[in-house]
Amino acid sequence: MPASNLTQILRDSAERFPDCTAQRYWDGRQWIDRSYSALWTVVQEVARGLSSLGVQPEDRVGILAKTRPEWVVADMAILCCDAISVPIYPSVPADQVRHIVEDANIRVLIAENDALAKKVPDSVTIVQMESDQSDRPLLYGLAAPGQPLSPARTRDALATLIYTSGTTGLPKGVMLTHGNILSNLEDIGAAMAADPETRVGVEDVVLSFLPLSHVLERTTHYFFLASGSAIAYARSTDQLPEDLLTLKPTLMVSVPRVFEKIYSRVQTQVDSYPFFTRSVFRAGVKAGVERYRRLEAGLPVAPAMVRRQHLYDRLVYRKIRHAVGGRLRFAISGGAPLAPEIGIFFYSMGIPILEGYGLTETAPVLAVNRAPIPHYGTVGPLLPRVEVRIAEDGEILARGPNIALGYWNLPEETQEAFEDGWFHTGDVGRMTPEGYLQVTDRKKYLLVLSTGKNVAPQAVEQKLTLSPWIEQAVVLGNRQKYVSALLYLNPEQTARWARQLGRAVPDLADSELAHAVQAEVDRVTAELAPFERPKRVGLLPAPLTEETGELTPSLKVKLPAVETKYGKLIASLYEEGSERKSRGHQRV
Repeated sequence: MPASNLTQILRDSAERFPDCTAQRYWDGRQWIDRSYSALWTVVQEVARGLSSLGVQPEDRVGILAKTRPEWVVADMAILCCDAISVPIYPSVPADQVRHIVEDANIRVLIAENDALAKKVPDSVTIVQMESDQSDRPLLYGLAAPGQPLSPARTRDALATLIYTSGTTGLPKGVMLTHGNILSNLEDIGAAMAADPETRVGVEDVVLSFLPLSHVLERTTHYFFLASGSAIAYARSTDQLPEDLLTLKPTLMVSVPRVFEKIYSRVQTQVDSYPFFTRSVFRAGVKAGVERYRRLEAGLPVAPAMVRRQHLYDRLVYRKIRHAVGGRLRFAISGGAPLAPEIGIFFYSMGIPILEGYGLTETAPVLAVNRAPIPHYGTVGPLLPRVEVRIAEDGEILARGPNIALGYWNLPEETQEAFEDGWFHTGDVGRMTPEGYLQVTDRKKYLLVLSTGKNVAPQAVEQKLTLSPWIEQAVVLGNRQKYVSALLYLNPEQTARWARQLGRAVPDLADSELAHAVQAEVDRVTAELAPFERPKRVGLLPAPLTEETGELTPSLKVKLPAVETKYGKLIASLYEEGSERKSRGHQRV
């Protein structure tokens, strides 16, 4: 029987898998396991504690914390009170916290620590996850024994307000019901269970490190809890490589940037190998790509190719798998487009990446690639109950039981985005004849050159960041004659280049560096149409970060912020006659 609300997921798992590990986390000294029955017990105790603070059904209760086991306890406890949870990214500034608190009328908020609590208006009752010098109540200190709570919320009831980070303007509260998320979980489960390679169960260990404030990590959390899997929480993104080796996950949910960094690190290491070792690695990668291409096309794999794969598995592929723990069955990627080359590379190494697509407003998954052969360059077929229609201007429209009710307190924006049951995604794409969804770019970010040519910047940026030279790329050129790009170079690569030339440090104004980078840009964009290739490139002195205001908490580029901060640099790329110069680089 389908669950009637989200709390039933954990309650059912506590009954089905009472002694299985639900959460694995570092307590500062050692890794601790918490069973499903123990997790459900503490959730119930905290829920009764929240009720004693006055939390009532339909109240909005905030969560301001990084991803950690207490986040799940807080979320489930709020839902057990028949209240509505409102996650807030811990990285957002105090003025945005205030906006969310006031817009959602939050009266009780669960904060990670005193530093984050200081961002919250004084009118709010704050419960903290960590002890410090304050006299605020602690999350586990709320724990109160008593009769089990029986949440009465149904699938049609509002479960959460998720404020989209947004690349412009103030965040908007997306209203997701219990049914929106549950329908998505049910359809994801059906898609995953269709192939033995992607069935999820109690034997799986899932590494968690993305923000739980983001709908992708949160929904997949619910899915893994419903499956009886163990969720292992990475200590930090900086310690991710070490935690991968220690925790040896079988599954992982990530954004493309993590896979890109691993890929870039591998390429850089290979470049330093002796000629023979380098040749073996590249031959192994080539053989893996050839095998993937045949499988994707539905062609048989010859016995000689199978034998060659076994050889390269011992020499090449196994080492890559070991670097991510050695047990990874597959990974899920979302939040941003995955470059096909990255997907094919990891598939060749024996780590299939299943790329999906969706938005906060779709709870979030609309489509996802499936085993055994993901079709990279697409986001896969639609989920069972999802419908997609392509508008005349190419925009992807979606409807189904997972589509949000709308935006909190914003009736006009709701009416504009949710029209006759169809949600306007703001993304441009197409359905392939085989039934796979392709997403080209954000509609508002498509570049229309003065020559009349249209350029999807994400496709160009994907090519650029495949280079071990390039950490970040922002492609520009709307209403201009040609495409340009802002690049942040890999510090290790540029330092290595400088040492090879006998220089102490790299200089962004160095003409030889400009020529080296331009050659690399030309190489990685060679397959693109001439009008898509950047003719001029500006070198950034520092990476784009959330802290400096150029990225959202979900690591999307805030283009207006970038254009404002680097306006002079961008203008220099389009100075009169600049395209006739020696295609050199500009710097801040």
